[in-house]
Amino acid sequence: MKKRTIAYLQTHWDREWYREKEEFNLRLLEVFDGVLKELEAHRAPCFYFDGQTSALIDYLKFREENLPLVKKFIKEKRLFIGPFFVSADAFLVNLRCLIKNLEKGIKYSKSLGCSDFIGYLPDIFGHSRGVFEVLEKFGIKNAVIWRGTGAIENDIKVRNINTVRLTEGYFIDILHRDESADKSAQALEPLLDKIAKYSKGTLLLPLGGDHLGIIKNASEKIKNINKYLKNYEIELSTPFEYFKNVDFTRSKHYDGEFLDNSENNILGGVFSSRIYQKVQNAKFMHKISRIIEPLNYFLNLNYQPNIDYAYELILKNHAHDSIYGCSTDMAHKNVDMRFEKVREILDGLEKRIIRDFCAQSKTSGKKPDTIGVFNMSNFKNSGIVKIISGCKIENAQIIAKTKGFSDAKLYDTMQVPVTEDILTLYEQIAEVEAQKPFSFKSHKIKKVQKLSFAGENIIENPYLKLTVKNGKINIEDKKTKRVYKNFLKITDTKDSGDSYNYAPASEPEIITPLKSRMIENGNVRSRLRIYYKNLELDVILTNRSEFFEFEAKINNKKKNHKLQAVFNLKEKIFETYAQDSLGIIKRECDPDYSLYKNQPARRPQELKTNSFPVLNFVYAQNTGILGEGINEYEIYKKELRIALLRATGIISNPKCASRSIPAGPPLLTPELQCIGTQKVRFALCFTEDKTELFRYQEEFLGTHTAFVFDCDIKEKTFIKLPENKIFYGITDEKEAILYNTKKDGAEFIKINELT
Repeated sequence: MKKRTIAYLQTHWDREWYREKEEFNLRLLEVFDGVLKELEAHRAPCFYFDGQTSALIDYLKFREENLPLVKKFIKEKRLFIGPFFVSADAFLVNLRCLIKNLEKGIKYSKSLGCSDFIGYLPDIFGHSRGVFEVLEKFGIKNAVIWRGTGAIENDIKVRNINTVRLTEGYFIDILHRDESADKSAQALEPLLDKIAKYSKGTLLLPLGGDHLGIIKNASEKIKNINKYLKNYEIELSTPFEYFKNVDFTRSKHYDGEFLDNSENNILGGVFSSRIYQKVQNAKFMHKISRIIEPLNYFLNLNYQPNIDYAYELILKNHAHDSIYGCSTDMAHKNVDMRFEKVREILDGLEKRIIRDFCAQSKTSGKKPDTIGVFNMSNFKNSGIVKIISGCKIENAQIIAKTKGFSDAKLYDTMQVPVTEDILTLYEQIAEVEAQKPFSFKSHKIKKVQKLSFAGENIIENPYLKLTVKNGKINIEDKKTKRVYKNFLKITDTKDSGDSYNYAPASEPEIITPLKSRMIENGNVRSRLRIYYKNLELDVILTNRSEFFEFEAKINNKKKNHKLQAVFNLKEKIFETYAQDSLGIIKRECDPDYSLYKNQPARRPQELKTNSFPVLNFVYAQNTGILGEGINEYEIYKKELRIALLRATGIISNPKCASRSIPAGPPLLTPELQCIGTQKVRFALCFTEDKTELFRYQEEFLGTHTAFVFDCDIKEKTFIKLPENKIFYGITDEKEAILYNTKKDGAEFIKINELT
C-alpha cells in the first residue's frame, strides 16, 4: 500500500533579509494576493501562513479591503495564522519577550477568528528550551521544528509538546517548477523516502519556501503527481491533520534544547554577528521587562500602551534574520532605527515614572544629599546607584559631565526649555544602604569608607585583585585566596567565514598589553585601563563589588577577524552551565575539538563547533562570565572564550571553510566588518554556587532607578517572592513570570498574590 503523505501549502516569510523590509512588503502583496485567489477559486484547499502574524498585519496595511475575505477563510479553516507575532530566535530573547511575542500573536489571531495553533518554528537556528515552556503556558500542544535536532525520529515529545521534525526542512519547491507530473513525481519520490526513514507511518510534507508564492492549481497538480508516485499518496491538507493521525504516546521525550548540526546547518556564527546590535537588544529587553513595565504596574500608572509599542519595536527586531545579524546593511539600519525609537521611549517613560512618583510624594527633589531608589532586583542591591542631576550630590563620586536641560524643565508640560536653561549635568555614583528586593526607599548619602584602589598596574578591593605584570593579567580571589596567573588574554583570529558561520583561518594570536594606568580612584569605585593595540580594556571595581566589570573599547581597523576575551581555567573544560531564556542549562563539551583543524567541511556538512549561545552568563569550574549582548562562548582545552567582536563582510561566503553549502546569497555587507569604535561590557566572578550568577547579573546589568528625592520614605516593598524563585517580568494577564531554581522551570502566579 502507498504511504499516506499529508502535504500543506505554505510560504516562509523573513521580514528582512537579502532584501529590505519595504521591498519584501511589495513582494508580500503579490504573494498573498495569489494565495487568496487560489483559495477563492478552490484550486487549493487551505494555506498555512508560517506561524507568525506580522506578515499578515503588513499585508492588510495595504489590502484592508481583503480583511473580510481573510476572516472568511480563517473561519472556514482554510487559512491558518499565528500563534507568534514574529519567528524569533529563543537563544537571544529573554522569557518575557518570548511570552510577549505569543501574547501579541495570539491576540491578533483570535481577533480574526483563528483559534487553532501550532508552535511553528521551521527555520530557527537551533531551539532553546524556553520556547517550549512558553508554548505549554499558552496551552499549545503541537510544534513543528527542523534545525538542530540531528538524526532522530520525526515524531517526538519535547517537554509536553507533540513535536514533528521536518526531516528535509520546510523549503521544498519541486512543485513550483514548470515540470510535468511524472518528472515532479521522480523528484519527490527520493525525498519522501528520506522522510519515511524517520516516520512511523504517515508523512508530513511542506510545499513552499522563503517568500514563494502559492503553487497554482495545487489540487490538480497533486492529483496528477499521485498517478506516478510508486510508494506514496499525497493529500493536500494541514499540519493539524497530521497531528490528528499520529500517536505520540510512545514517542521519545526531549528536554527542548536542540543544537546538533549533524543533519542540517544551525549557522551558529549568527550569535557573534553584529554584536553592537545584540548589545542594544540586551539593554532594552532588560530595561523594559525588569524596570519599566514592573514600575508601571506597581505604581498604578497608565503607560502600558507606550510600553506595548516599545515591545512591538523590540519584537520586530527579534525576527530571526534581523537579530541574527545576517541581513543586508540597509536592513540592519532599520534594526538600528527601531532600537533608537525604543531607547527614546524607555528613557522618556523612566523620567515620567520618576516625575509622577515624586508628584505623588510631594517632593521638590532639591536636596542634593537625599536620593530615592527603586530596587527592582530579585536581591538586596549592592548599595551602588547611579544618578544624573544638575546638582552635585554630597558624598557621591562624579564620573561624567554633560550639558543639557534638567528633568524638571524637560518633563513639565507647562514649561518649554530655552537656551538659558542649559546647565551642567553630573553623572554620579553613590553608595547607599543595601535595600530589599522590589522596594523603594529614600536614602541620606553618607560619607563612605574607600575600599577599592587602582594604581598604575593594579586594582583591588577586599574581595578581588588584578595585576598587570610582564604583559600578563593575574587575578586573585581574596575570599578563597586562589591566584589565577595569566588568567585573562585577548586574542585575535583571522576569519574566512560570513554572517552565518565562523571559519577560523589561523590560530588565535595573543594581543599583548602595551601598558596600563589608573583612570579613576574615587571614593566609590576605581578604574584601571589596560592598553592594547587598537583596544582599551577598563577594569572596574567598586568598594564592595564581588565581581570585576570590564569595558572594552575597540577601535576596529581590520577586516575578517574575531576578537575574544579568553579565560584560562585550572583544568580542561568538559561541561559548562549557561543561562538560556528559561534558566540555567548544563552542556557537555569536547575540550580537545578544534574547528580550525577540522576544516574544510565536506558537502553537505556544517562542521560542529565548541561554540554555544548564551543569554547573559556562563559558568565553569567556579568561574562565572557575564555579558551584555555577548551571546556566544567557546571552549577549547582549559580556555573559556567569549566573543567581543566578529568582523566579516558577506552574508554567505560560498568558500566558507566551516560550512560546505551556501546559507544565503553571497551579498557584500561592508558594515558587517564593524569598522570603527565598538564597545562591549562583560564581568568576571568566582563562586561555588552557580545560581549566584543571577544576583551578579542583576548588579551588572543594573536593576535600579535612582533620583534626587527629599522625602523621608522608609522602605516600601512591592512584592515578596517565594524561596528559590527568580522574577522575570509581568505578563499581559498580570501574572508574575517566575523561574524555579530548584525545579529548573517557569511558574506563573497572579502578581496580586505576591503583593
